[in-house]
Amino acid sequence: MYLDLLAYKERKGLTNLIILPDTPRKVLKGARYTLVADEAVVKPRSFAERSLLQEAVTNILRKYVDALYRHRRERWEASEALVYRPLDESDPNLSFNRGVMREKPSPAYVIKVRRSEKQLVEAIQQLVADAKRLYQQENASLPRIYFDRHLYLPLLLEQADKMQASPPPLKPSEAQFVRDLKACWEQEKDKTLRDKEVFLLRNLSRGSGIGFFEERGFYPDFILWILDEASQRIVFIEPHGLLHAKAYIHDEKARLHERLPELAREIGRRSKRQDIALDSYIISATSFDDLRQRYDDGTWDREKSAQKHILFQERSPQYDYVMKLFEGQLTRAST
Repeated sequence: MYLDLLAYKERKGLTNLIILPDTPRKVLKGARYTLVADEAVVKPRSFAERSLLQEAVTNILRKYVDALYRHRRERWEASEALVYRPLDESDPNLSFNRGVMREKPSPAYVIKVRRSEKQLVEAIQQLVADAKRLYQQENASLPRIYFDRHLYLPLLLEQADKMQASPPPLKPSEAQFVRDLKACWEQEKDKTLRDKEVFLLRNLSRGSGIGFFEERGFYPDFILWILDEASQRIVFIEPHGLLHAKAYIHDEKARLHERLPELAREIGRRSKRQDIALDSYIISATSFDDLRQRYDDGTWDREKSAQKHILFQERSPQYDYVMKLFEGQLTRAST
């Protein structure tokens, strides 16, 4: 097992991690972990079953290494590396494909369309020539969303059967979130949000966007800013299905919100900015009715899910997930 851990460390590129020969034994005796397995795994009766136990123990040790390294790295980043800085046009989230057009060296979509889609090619060319239509209208020839709170326009929608684009267009759950946020903003900007500024940004993936858990590469789909004269809240939002999600206690993405307040304090101390708070939410594209018997221990209701920053993509008088998101931020901002 010790040699396996050394090989695992090398494969992961954890060059500054030292593993001593007695580390596996100390971890297995002292670490808190739960092993869910058949009796044949934990009480082997043959060499074949013994190999299953060894595999289980190896997985425990590897997960421990991942968790330990991530924790130490993030603690170092929080105390030494990360700072707040103004968002400008040089940020990778706003400078994608810069320079791809020589005559206009600004951020640009790169769209690839099949040669057979002549009508689509013609429609795109017409839109490019008419900036007002491109940025402020929505139509079926090049599906997109106009939301003036997003930091760049247009926001293209996925058409996997007809075209490919860079950066990637919005998937259905992502597009629905933007539409719902837009509708809520239009409804509440002169009411509950009258003293707030709201901005949204599509967060790109590895190498360009803001990410967490480097070895697993979690890059939340959106960054939402909620600002007033005294403070701002930065919320990382990830819409996706939860039907096959891990139990909450093992789901780093779902539990990100638990770690962000401390991270915000550390970055704020180093940046001399105490007016910024960080938060995160998972927006479940899987309905509550489809999920409630399958997620975690099967006892979660909508309220407990909301407390754990998991919201269901539903808008009704009884349950409005966008309002719950805003209400949660406004409540925390006032405490």
